[in-house]
Amino acid sequence: MGNRVTIKDVAREADVSIKTVSNVINGTGRMRPDTRERVENAMRKLGYTVNLSARAIRSGGTRLIGLNIFDFSQPFASYLTDKVIEFAKARQYGVIINTYGSDGMGLADNIEETYRLGADGWIFFSERALADEGAVLQQPYPVVLAGDYLTYGKSDLVTMPNVEAVKQAVGRLLDSGTKAIALLGAPPGMEDWETIKQQREGTQALRTQGYVQAFLERGLEVDWRYVIPVHRWNQHGGVQATAAMLDSLPCPEAVVCLNDAMALGAVHELQRRGLRIPTDVQLVGFDNVPEAEYSVPALTTIDPHVDDYAKHAVDMLIDRIEGYAGPARTYTTDFTLVERASTRLVQ
Repeated sequence: MGNRVTIKDVAREADVSIKTVSNVINGTGRMRPDTRERVENAMRKLGYTVNLSARAIRSGGTRLIGLNIFDFSQPFASYLTDKVIEFAKARQYGVIINTYGSDGMGLADNIEETYRLGADGWIFFSERALADEGAVLQQPYPVVLAGDYLTYGKSDLVTMPNVEAVKQAVGRLLDSGTKAIALLGAPPGMEDWETIKQQREGTQALRTQGYVQAFLERGLEVDWRYVIPVHRWNQHGGVQATAAMLDSLPCPEAVVCLNDAMALGAVHELQRRGLRIPTDVQLVGFDNVPEAEYSVPALTTIDPHVDDYAKHAVDMLIDRIEGYAGPARTYTTDFTLVERASTRLVQ
């Protein structure tokens, strides 16, 4: 193997100073566009890559952040990942992606890997409650938790307005005269209001609270047959849950799915059975992933402002990396109900 190309080699090739090359690498300083282009061309010609180990020794950091997230079996994971990369890049940080499966212990399964990957700090996306009062959040590097679970004051948290968002969407359906509304994605084992209303965390529980509250605030009873648990929040889970519902119950007037992946699966199964959306049954999702706009029909969905969610996760983590040592913070995004062709909602 030949000798590693150094910053000095790039400077010599581009006929500029080492400082100029450093400014190009770090996105700092002011220079003529043709000078920047000459340096970049020299880097490509020589095959120069940043020596992360050397940078970490010199600066105490790598300018890399990590994202520990569940696998890409549903579109929300890739959507959030793209946004994290976008906002990290704007802050001149790179991103390392580490995924975990849904069958093990969640993000705790690959904490050991984070020690080898060299990021200055990590965003942990959790899809389940954290064991031992969030012990996994106590790491030798800064951590921000993204998700709908308690941090016990051990890290910053970025979360979504789960209760209010679903309550508004279901309320809009009820106020338009739709009464038989199914919910896909309720937490397994929580099939009554007394149990669900006591939950302080968890995406499924909190969104189900919003569904029930929309009925109760209007003096209406919930038909608990239509509060349907779903173990896997992906397209296949949506297909299976919709099929089981239609096999055992009359078709509801509307179906509210607690994420877009299940809603996309529900679209498939409803149409496979000859049901027209929204004429026979209306459909609402949650997340506003890009695929929702291009489904047929286009999906009405709750937009939890994933851009804002990702930006705050990145900014809060970089704050910590760059020295902020204040108490743990929580940021909750806003939401918008995006009305498309899968519903007949009226203003």
